[in-house]
Amino acid sequence: MANVGTFLFQDAATSTGNGDLFYVGNNDVITLEIYGTATSGTVVFEGLMPSGSYYSIRGIRLSDYTIANQSTALSELWQIDISGYIAIRARISAVAGGYITVNSKVVNSNG
Repeated sequence: MANVGTFLFQDAATSTGNGDLFYVGNNDVITLEIYGTATSGTVVFEGLMPSGSYYSIRGIRLSDYTIANQSTALSELWQIDISGYIAIRARISAVAGGYITVNSKVVNSNG
């Protein structure tokens, strides 16, 4: 049976920023929920590697299976394979006219 948890990356953010860092551990899949009141914004998906560098990571938008490394809309779900990274973040690179929240469900399918 898979273990499931939650993690809050960005909580009603009204300005750009890195948000909280999720340390992957044994988890392998995360589903991000992006929502809020902003009239526009961009959330960039990034993974931390042992060198200390962040790299763009790609996710799948669950509504239409688009593959991208960022979201520019609200009320979206994105699924990302996080295995192999030390940590991931959902960095807000732009936000206007309100706030953006990025919450998630994290799955460890190995139990």
